[in-house]
Amino acid sequence: MDFNSTEEQQLETLKRWWAEYGKSIILGAVVGLGGLFGWRYYQDNQVETRAAGADNFANISTKLAAQGPDAFTEVAAFAEQNQGNNYGEMAALLLAGEAAKANQLPLAQQQLELALAGSKDAAISETIRLRLARVLLAQDKADEAQAQLNGVKQEAFSALRSEIQGDLYAAKGNTDEAYLAYQAAAEAGGLNNNPALKLKLDNLATANADVVASPVVTSSADAATDVAPTEPAAESTPSEASPAVATSESDKV
Repeated sequence: MDFNSTEEQQLETLKRWWAEYGKSIILGAVVGLGGLFGWRYYQDNQVETRAAGADNFANISTKLAAQGPDAFTEVAAFAEQNQGNNYGEMAALLLAGEAAKANQLPLAQQQLELALAGSKDAAISETIRLRLARVLLAQDKADEAQAQLNGVKQEAFSALRSEIQGDLYAAKGNTDEAYLAYQAAAEAGGLNNNPALKLKLDNLATANADVVASPVVTSSADAATDVAPTEPAAESTPSEASPAVATSESDKV
C-alpha cells in the first residue's frame, strides 16, 4: 500500500474542504464569540443600570421624605424618566402618597395614573386602581372612581374593594347600599386592623336604628283617641225615655 499517495490524497481533500467551508467556520466562530461577549456586555450593562437606578431611587425617596412638597417636582421628573421600570412606579406611588397627604389631589391622581400605565404586574395594577379610586372620590369624581373600582377583580382585594364601594354609595347618599357594602367588606376580613371600617358600620347602624325607632308624630286628640277609643252610646228604649214635665193648672187656663 502506498501510504504517501494516500496521505497526499487526504491532504488534497482537506485543502478542498477548507477552501469551501473554512471561511464559514471562521465567520461562525467570530459571530459566536461576538454574541457571547455581546451578551456578557448586555448583562453587565443591565446590572450597572439597575444598580444606578437603585441608587437614584434611594436618593430621591430620601429627599422626598426629608423635604416633602419641596421635592415634588424632582421626584415627578424621576418617575416620568423611569416610567416602565420598577423604580419609576415606586417613585410615582411614593409621590402620590405624599401629594395626597399635602392635599394636592390632582398631582396624586396624575402620579397614580402614570404608575398604572407603566405597571406590568396585575396585583400591583389593582393596588394602584384602589388607591386611584379613593383619590378620585375625594375629588368628587364618583363615576371615574367607580370605573377604576370595576377594574379590580382579584379576590385578595375584595375587602378593600367593598369598603371603597361603600364609600362611593355613602357619597351619593345611598346609605342602605353603603351599609351592605361595608358588611361585605367586614365578612371578607376587612375589620382586621381597620377601625375605620367598624366606625363606618357603627355610624350607619345607629343612623338606621334612629330612623326605625322614631315615633309617628300625631296630634293630642288623635293620640287620646288611639289610647282610649270612645265607646258608642247605648240606644235608649221607650221605657227608659224621660217623662214629660207636667204643667200646672194655671198654665192650662
